[in-house]
Amino acid sequence: MELIKSLRPVITYDPLTGTPQVSISVRQKEAPVHIENILNKLEEYPKKIVIAIDEFQQILEYPEKTADAWLRSSIQSLKNVTFIFSGSNQHLMDKLFSNPSKPFYRSTALLNIGKINPEIYSSFIIKHFKNNGKSIENEVVKEILEWTDVHTYYVQLLCNKIFAAGVNRITSDTWKTEAHRLLEEQELMFLKYRDLLTFHQWQLLKAIAREGEVYSPSSKEFISKYSLGSPATVLRSLEALIKKQMIYKDYDTEKKSFYKVYDLLLRRWIEDKP
Repeated sequence: MELIKSLRPVITYDPLTGTPQVSISVRQKEAPVHIENILNKLEEYPKKIVIAIDEFQQILEYPEKTADAWLRSSIQSLKNVTFIFSGSNQHLMDKLFSNPSKPFYRSTALLNIGKINPEIYSSFIIKHFKNNGKSIENEVVKEILEWTDVHTYYVQLLCNKIFAAGVNRITSDTWKTEAHRLLEEQELMFLKYRDLLTFHQWQLLKAIAREGEVYSPSSKEFISKYSLGSPATVLRSLEALIKKQMIYKDYDTEKKSFYKVYDLLLRRWIEDKP
């Protein structure tokens, strides 16, 4: 009832048709109170509740700079309600949960899901194409998964383009044509990326893209191969690219760290350029 009383109905009229329109909003300052009330009601619910929040790193972009601290204090005493926080930006998720200065530091168990098994993914893709009257060979699917680095977002994006192409028999030429169109669609944005970076940052980004994975960016061999200047220049550019979320740091199965371009389409676009 408190929530209903706080709603602000606004009636307006369409300037062209004169049709009345109604919009309803919640007073911004009262929103936290209502969320806490909802959580308290869920806490009293007779069954366990799980709330999953995807792309949780976006909380860092909220205009309310203490949103993560408020949420942490609101949920830490809950026993009947469990939260799952997931996100695709590893760098920002690490910042939220592994930085001692952040409210969510060590507040939950961490789990790196990793990539889907390529064989399982291949069967999944083939089945869905087949169910819709389209044939695609296993070798072609392997090529698609290799090009997309088995990254779910890019796999779905490319397969959607292939499916919409209206071809019943998918070949290597089919997916390569659609992949090329994807890169052409993104080219203007990639050129803007280039303009926003310094010369040294762009050169380093191109070098990492062409290598795929770089374990020692300040090594003599890597710097010499791509004429990147001094190790100090490379390290400064590396730090800037990480902050700009253009590249990220990851670990292989042997726990060795490496650097990789964050946007796979940008990486493939750079690879195609001389």
